[in-house]
Amino acid sequence: MMRTIRKKLKIILILMVAFFIISFFYGFGKYNSNKKSNRNAYIAEVNGTTISYDQWQKTFQNAVSRYDNETLSNMDQSTINSFKNNVLKQMINSELLYQQAKKDNLRITKDEINLEISKIKENFPSDEEFNNVLKTNNITLNQLKEDIKRNLLVNKVLDETKNKINISDDELKEYFDKNQEMFFEQEKVHARHILVETEEEAKTIVQQLNEGIVDFSELAKEKSIGPSAEKGGDLGFFGRGQMVKEFEDVAFALQLGEISGAVKTQFGYHIIKCEEKEEEHQPTFEESKERISNLLRQQKENEAITELIKTLNDNANIVINYDFEAEGSDSSSEKSQTTKPTDDKTVEVENNTDTANGSTSE
Repeated sequence: MMRTIRKKLKIILILMVAFFIISFFYGFGKYNSNKKSNRNAYIAEVNGTTISYDQWQKTFQNAVSRYDNETLSNMDQSTINSFKNNVLKQMINSELLYQQAKKDNLRITKDEINLEISKIKENFPSDEEFNNVLKTNNITLNQLKEDIKRNLLVNKVLDETKNKINISDDELKEYFDKNQEMFFEQEKVHARHILVETEEEAKTIVQQLNEGIVDFSELAKEKSIGPSAEKGGDLGFFGRGQMVKEFEDVAFALQLGEISGAVKTQFGYHIIKCEEKEEEHQPTFEESKERISNLLRQQKENEAITELIKTLNDNANIVINYDFEAEGSDSSSEKSQTTKPTDDKTVEVENNTDTANGSTSE
């Protein structure tokens, strides 16, 4: 995460992002277009509902805060402008989904809204601080509830679309037969370790462990300089190729419960304990069935939502009054155009799985 921006926007993100699938409603409004107003006063219109520049800017800040400094610094101006346009497209798509929810007469109860308010409040030490944050950001509780309601309505539209997905056993079996190799499970080991800076310290710890003077996990919490120390040195299960070679070779050679000597790597000196082992295994169809079902369901849900977004765009009257990608060009930046934008990124899925690529996570 981009520390500087995230610090400034942390409160907004907690309030508006944490609990919703679609998070582009911050500042997006309960504003219908004024037919007498100047169309160019708005950045876009969606079936008569307007999106102001201020609403877009708040949403853009929200989106930018998800990226770290390095990622942002590597973006050239063209990429940034394209990103700005994509944020606007997301806002348009979100409004279309909200309009569809109203068309379908979907309803959100007060209890559903209050439940989300309770979840948000869990991020604050007291109701007073929660209320102070709302006040600082010029958000009333009613405005927050309205934004929650809109997001819940959008989620209901998405859920209804996903609930229409059906996957047969024949589809599951066909996928398994064509992709058996992807379900192959390599040999894995579950290990703990203690990382120290010097060989002398490592040898002292090995002696203490061999004599049964101390517990491995407790000693790891006390002595290890690695981030796994607080977990008693627990690295969980890992396969070959996930750790540096010197560490991996020893870890896989250990017997259950065995403790290694001092193992030198680029990070320092390790003492490794083998907790569990899993041999390589080719799962059967029945063993893989649930995993395949989840995989195909996610794939089909994404396809269905993409198709829904496309259909809503195709049938909508959308007017875009500003093209960010035209910024800095010789052509006029502001130009009114009636368009039906496609969604470049309908569903954003963040995979935060931590891996130990070529290291011991240290």
